[in-house]
Amino acid sequence: MQQTSSPFVTPALVIVGVLSTFVYWRMTATMSENDDQQPNEEEDAANAFLKYQPYEPPATISSDLKVVKAMWFANITGTSLQDRLESFYESQADLYDSYRFRMLHGRPKMLKGVARHITPSDDSKKGIVWVDLACGTGANVENFASSMEDGSIAKVYLVDLCRPLCDVAVRERGEKYGADKVQVIHGDVTDLELQGLPPAGTVDLVTISYAVVMIPDWKKCLENAKRLLKPGGIFGAADFTVAPDQWNVSKNFWTNTFKKDHVYLDPKHLPTLKSEFDELESEYDYGTFPYTPFFMKSAYFHFVGRKRE
Repeated sequence: MQQTSSPFVTPALVIVGVLSTFVYWRMTATMSENDDQQPNEEEDAANAFLKYQPYEPPATISSDLKVVKAMWFANITGTSLQDRLESFYESQADLYDSYRFRMLHGRPKMLKGVARHITPSDDSKKGIVWVDLACGTGANVENFASSMEDGSIAKVYLVDLCRPLCDVAVRERGEKYGADKVQVIHGDVTDLELQGLPPAGTVDLVTISYAVVMIPDWKKCLENAKRLLKPGGIFGAADFTVAPDQWNVSKNFWTNTFKKDHVYLDPKHLPTLKSEFDELESEYDYGTFPYTPFFMKSAYFHFVGRKRE
């Protein structure tokens, strides 16, 4: 997830797609490069306060198969969300990012949207404060690496419920950028009193990607985001969903497939975001998964909004 960044892909999908493994791996490597280089975005990107850049950690067929194996044979144990997440991700946390950036198609769209819309307030001219809820390994930080280095981002708080992913976030993000720039918090994003978070009303940007579908009390997570944000602060989200124009057969297939892995698609997610924030941009779209046929696409959304004054 991000409380984690992605769903537990089922063995059925892996079996169907393994026949086209090598071809798909080569195709997605090329497609991901093209997706992040849209000419009509160049002017907006050049003028944006935050500078988005692609982050695509290297993967091999061998590393991908290790992740697929961990997914396929995962022994998901425990009754709480934290227990289930940790039992699932413990064996694959180090390979988490190299596999999942090819299936989380809404995340770069959301982060580019955030970069287009955010501007520093008068009290944050020296850099914004960002809270990434259900951050997984904190890989979103790498999409704004130059903004981390030039001070446009003064501080980022990375929050996740899964300790193995938090450990990677500490090692890959905390040690790279320094404890004064990155603070990793192990905890529940629905906890309004979670220790380590910045004071209410002091945050410029809150994001959550591919996690709302895994959080039982997801509205409490939105409440926490609104609590943290300054008036006029930016909120960004992306996740799997069921789309209004989606065929019923597809809706039922993906809803039931994800549900088996404790991932709950809900058509109310995006409308709720639109009602809670002033909408700046949003979109429904469809995306593929590694090692599944190209026609097996799941719906997702991205949303960028502003906290009402």
